[in-house]
Amino acid sequence: MFTATNVNTNKTIDIKPIVIEQSDACDVLLLADANTGKGIWMGYDLEWQIDPEYGDLDTDADKIEDVYGADEDEWEAAANAKLAEYGLKLGDFDEKAGDRYELVEA
Repeated sequence: MFTATNVNTNKTIDIKPIVIEQSDACDVLLLADANTGKGIWMGYDLEWQIDPEYGDLDTDADKIEDVYGADEDEWEAAANAKLAEYGLKLGDFDEKAGDRYELVEA
């Protein structure tokens, strides 16, 4: 289970971390919460933060940039290498949404 601090109330809430491809190029990934659709970011205390009321995905989400690979396997390896800094790795791809992966602990 993952949790984040709600920046409005300073209370901990459950989150389901996902990564969303920002564009068709797939070179920038946005960290978000699947439950609220809001961006999440790692705070100075190394705890997840979220603004579930007023948050904005494009401005609040931690961004993982420069994710490149010659094919899908190389791209996934590059994404996982960058996600490892957060203790995460790619999980299942959301076929329905078509632009996001579930995140799991590395």
